[in-house]
Amino acid sequence: MDGEAAEFEVFFADQYPQVVAMLIYHHRFARQVAEDAVAETMTRLLLDWTKVHTPRAWVRTVALREAVHLATRQHAPLPDTPLADERATDDLAAVELELATGPAVKALPRRQQEVMTLAVIDMKPEEIAKILRCTPEQARGNLAHARRTLRQAFAEEEA
Repeated sequence: MDGEAAEFEVFFADQYPQVVAMLIYHHRFARQVAEDAVAETMTRLLLDWTKVHTPRAWVRTVALREAVHLATRQHAPLPDTPLADERATDDLAAVELELATGPAVKALPRRQQEVMTLAVIDMKPEEIAKILRCTPEQARGNLAHARRTLRQAFAEEEA
C-alpha cells in the first residue's frame, strides 16, 4: 500500500494544478468551482486508485463533469477568467491544443464552443446533451457545425 500511496501522491502533485487550470482556462469555470471539482475528483480517485487504468484521462473527464455539476448547482455563470495557475503551462498537451485550436474554437458560437470542448474530452452526444440540457440531436448538430467550421478555418490557414 505504501508504494501505491506514494504513486498517488506523485500523481496528485503533478495533475492537480494542471486539471484546475484546464477547468479555468479551457472551460471558463470560476477558480473555486475548479478547485472544488478537482479536489472531489482526486478524493474519488484515491478510493479507486488500483481500479482506474488511465488516471490522467479519468481525472480530467470526472473533474469536468463535477465542475459542471457544481456550477449549475450554485447557479453561477461561468466567468471568463484568465489562466489562474501558471504551472499548468507544463502540461504540453493542453498548451499545444490551445495554440492549435484556441482562436478557432473561441471564434465559434458559444453553444458550438461548449459542445466541441466536451467532445474533445471524448464525451458522447448523449452525455453532452445532459450537461448542456439539450437533446442529443441538438448536440450532434452543433458538433457537426463546429467541426465543419473548424475544418474550413484550418484549411484556410494551410492555404
